[in-house]
Amino acid sequence: MSARQNLGMDLSSGGDWLFKDGELVLGPVHAYQVVEKLYSGDLNGRSQISPMGEHRFRPVAETDFFKVHLAKAEAKLRVEATARQEQSKANRKRAVLIGAVAAVAILVAAGAAVVARYLAVHNPFKDDDEFAQGIQIEPPKITLARAQPRNQEELLAYDGPRKPNPTSSPGGTARPGSTSASRPPAGAAGSAAKPSGSVTEDADGMQTAMFDQDAINAVVASNQKKLFVCFREEASRNPGFAARIPMEFVIGNGGRVTKLWIDNPSFKQGALADCLLRELQKWPFKTFEGESPTVSLSFTIGKPRG
Repeated sequence: MSARQNLGMDLSSGGDWLFKDGELVLGPVHAYQVVEKLYSGDLNGRSQISPMGEHRFRPVAETDFFKVHLAKAEAKLRVEATARQEQSKANRKRAVLIGAVAAVAILVAAGAAVVARYLAVHNPFKDDDEFAQGIQIEPPKITLARAQPRNQEELLAYDGPRKPNPTSSPGGTARPGSTSASRPPAGAAGSAAKPSGSVTEDADGMQTAMFDQDAINAVVASNQKKLFVCFREEASRNPGFAARIPMEFVIGNGGRVTKLWIDNPSFKQGALADCLLRELQKWPFKTFEGESPTVSLSFTIGKPRG
């Protein structure tokens, strides 16, 4: 198919033309070739042309024969220029996106290398295992709460709602299991009995315990290592942390720890004591009636001095 047919034009009557390229006069070319050059951008409305046989050149835009073709060619060139600009923008965006992805990939790779190097050297999981292996736990002891409360400064209490203990001693003094932690009279440790289905009374008419020692031991055994997080936090606050932490806590009738006492003068109060009480109050003890039990539990972290 000829160029003339591609343009969809009948330019057979256009004749031959000369055109200028700077100071050069070129041609002759047929009218359809002039139109082709308009569509390709080689000629434009300011280009000087002249029909063969004449010596007067004038702009294409002022030549009636080419005015319609010039308008179509300029429209086509504008569309192509716009398309090129959009493609250029798309290419730039793609380049920016690729660059950003590459930068992120480099940062991720660098971060992964740093993390891998850190884990290879420090390995916090290994440190946690080693820290846990350095903690010794003494078997728990369960007794009735003390008959006389400890000094309030030595006692960490949970002041939330709890099931009231219906038992009280003569004279209105709260019996063990109320808001103050207490220890039984001498010889009372053996009176902590497993549930028998009924409430028994001692010779003096006081109500005895109805808690299940085996159930308490099971809860303590399955949850005691959860207190390690508190010791770990204390070690982060106090590098070289090593101590023996004996503690006693009281279980209320609702099955929740209500009191905590730490038998170490350095940790009776503070962040460690608060953390231990908070963790102990998550332990799911069974509800019971009667007097409250005190659980004695001791942890040795590292090698305490002297």
